[in-house]
Amino acid sequence: MQASATEGSLNVRVDAPTSQSRQFKDLIAAYFRTEFKRVGPRYGAFEIEIEIEHGPDSPVHDVDSVARVVVEALTGIVFHDDSQVQRLHVEKTTGERDRVKVRARPIGDLFEETHADAA
Repeated sequence: MQASATEGSLNVRVDAPTSQSRQFKDLIAAYFRTEFKRVGPRYGAFEIEIEIEHGPDSPVHDVDSVARVVVEALTGIVFHDDSQVQRLHVEKTTGERDRVKVRARPIGDLFEETHADAA
């Protein structure tokens, strides 16, 4: 796994993801907790981008299943509640190896526009 934080965005890459969603969720959550000890969950709107890369001979993962696991893993670590996710982009591609890339970032403008329209 690799992780980085840039300009308010948290990024993680998981090589060779397991087909067991529970293990995958625990792996992502544990890694975020370890790598981003000073980063606590935040309020506001978030955007999550997920790229699922699979090798030619690997099992194919459903995009909705992977997305659900990633959002659940980030809840309580990156944001307080999954209802804060306002934008979710999931893409599945063929590559040389199995991996999942995740980028989570706040989108304050969208959150502010949504609440301004409601007022």
